[in-house]
Amino acid sequence: MKDKPNLIGLVDTTNYDNLSNAVEQVLKHINFTFNRKIKTVAIKVNLNNYWRCSSGETTDPEVVEALVDIIRLNANPDEIYLVESDATVMRTDYSFKMLGYEELAEQKNLKLVNLGKEKLIQLKPEVYVHAINPLLQKIQVPEILTKMDLFISVPKLKLHSLTGLTCSLKNQFGCIPIKRKVMFHENLSRAIAIINKAITPDLVLVDGIISKGKTPRRTNLLMAGCNPVAVDFVAAKICGMNPKKIKHLMESKKLGVGSTNVQCIGDNWEHFAEIFPKKGFLYTKSRTSLLTLYGLYLKKMTLEGKVFGAKPARGE
Repeated sequence: MKDKPNLIGLVDTTNYDNLSNAVEQVLKHINFTFNRKIKTVAIKVNLNNYWRCSSGETTDPEVVEALVDIIRLNANPDEIYLVESDATVMRTDYSFKMLGYEELAEQKNLKLVNLGKEKLIQLKPEVYVHAINPLLQKIQVPEILTKMDLFISVPKLKLHSLTGLTCSLKNQFGCIPIKRKVMFHENLSRAIAIINKAITPDLVLVDGIISKGKTPRRTNLLMAGCNPVAVDFVAAKICGMNPKKIKHLMESKKLGVGSTNVQCIGDNWEHFAEIFPKKGFLYTKSRTSLLTLYGLYLKKMTLEGKVFGAKPARGE
């Protein structure tokens, strides 16, 4: 018997008076309801650098604000946490301040959490079974994320030089509270799949208002789903990519994070695909050379490369 399709909601924000109405509608498309017993909520944003949301790189605080208002109205939890972890070129505490999240937290009574400062726990043994490389067995997760009643991922829709697509599944990679995540790049697709298997979001709300492909472009898209694999499947199609060639998407499916059986509700995904600034033939051809250069950089110029032999996975 075929699996029941995952509902993926899509809305064009220009059809609504405000973002709250747009967020409310996209959640209705997927029949998402907030349980009144929810006491704690964690929202994982994407703040991989210090560029504002107009760059297409970081989550728009106005989208998060609209989501928070809807959560308060429907569930009224005791605590809502905004979470992120440090990256190679970004420190979360600075990013919260520079990108408007510190101000938002004060206005909406939210708690900002730098996951790198939280207590870490080991993954469940059955998750480590999938760690084909010893380095992957070093992955730990912040304990706070395992104690949430509701865990929401709010990624950006954009392309990535290593993984091709970065959306919901790649946003979870940011939950690993290690600054130098390059140590996992040799097995990046499997690392992304493992962290999603360990802490799968209950809800994904994609900020595609300004998306990032060849350039940033206003696509006015909000997309929602309850499974990150299904969400990224549709995201890949919007970006003009073959989902079956997105390695971390297929790895996540293989590990049982979710399925690629989807049913789109709301605005037609092809409308957004026509707008998305796809990268052209020259980029596709030059990407192999870029990855080769990146591999040399990792091997010769980083501690991870010299000590652990870190390198990009072939084909990523």
